[in-house]
Amino acid sequence: MTALAAGLLLASLWLGVWSYLLYPAWIRRLAAAAPARPSAPGPPPAVEVLVSAADEETVIADRVRDLLAQGYPGPFAVAIGCDGCADRTAEKARAAAGADGRVRVVEFPSRRGKASVLNDLAATSAADILVFTDANTRFDAGAVERLARAVGAPGVGAACGRLILEAPGGAATPETVFWDRETRSKEAEGALGVCLGANGAVYAARRSSIERLPEDTAMDDFLIPARIAGRGEQVVFTGAAVAREDLPSEAREELSRRFRIGIGAGQVLRRERWLWSPRRPLLAFVFFSRKAARWLSPVAALLAAAAAIGSPSLRPAGLVAMGSAVVLLFLARAGVRLSGAIGRLYYLVVINLALAAGVVAGLLGYRRPAWKPEES
Repeated sequence: MTALAAGLLLASLWLGVWSYLLYPAWIRRLAAAAPARPSAPGPPPAVEVLVSAADEETVIADRVRDLLAQGYPGPFAVAIGCDGCADRTAEKARAAAGADGRVRVVEFPSRRGKASVLNDLAATSAADILVFTDANTRFDAGAVERLARAVGAPGVGAACGRLILEAPGGAATPETVFWDRETRSKEAEGALGVCLGANGAVYAARRSSIERLPEDTAMDDFLIPARIAGRGEQVVFTGAAVAREDLPSEAREELSRRFRIGIGAGQVLRRERWLWSPRRPLLAFVFFSRKAARWLSPVAALLAAAAAIGSPSLRPAGLVAMGSAVVLLFLARAGVRLSGAIGRLYYLVVINLALAAGVVAGLLGYRRPAWKPEES
């Protein structure tokens, strides 16, 4: 067990160092030599924005008004899919739209999950390009047009926009610092046409290129672009298409989100084995470096701690590691936030613990329940 614990710990460290430290510098250097991307020719394509809403009565009216204010110069529509809502989401969405015929509100009688709603909305859309976003997101002016023009360029099948997380008072937090760093890596991957890290708040794809999602997936924003890239189309990053969201006020909200992401990650590792195919080496390498390595690194660390408990010589270290993980998760669930370098380390550790738990659950075949918004 000693050798197993040491091997797992070394694997965890290597995966983490590569993905978080070495790979970002490597991908940015590679992207610096990428040729400029040609602009989209012709008139603006028909666009429809898809929003899956589950009991979002507090934000849906503002979201509808925000989208209608985009001023897109071509054919434009908005679809609000109400996923078994037990509140007034549908009513408030229709009231916000008023007599504007560009908005359709589709009510589904039972809660099935975001992927099922997006599948149905996409299947009934007539638009050339679909823009995906969330009910609690805000778009800067021109975001939809910039996404559409990015997807309309030759050879491009999907585009990821820039999500800005806004903390109270505008001060930098461990979460915003981490997110800004991630965005720079997405930008580099997008320059190479393999931006697999889209965000559900702001991305777009050609409707003809979208494949139906597994209904239990938590990762529509990964699977849609990844499958498009697997077809040989480019997935780009357009930083001028800006969306904004408020930073979660409670650390436990981020833990829940990371656990859901982990479940989807485990499902991807178990089901989407084509992502490792050598037929598309850059795609496989980016997937390993920025996704699989990050998903597996904390899992390997937890397994190392468990193996250490089974080793007489390493048992104290294993117990301390496991005990520390439990304490950190308890603090995060209690809403404790820390600042500075310690805060950034604390944030990185707790989100990876939640992620690891989700990855293991997903690998074991756990099917997550339909998502519900956090209660305020």
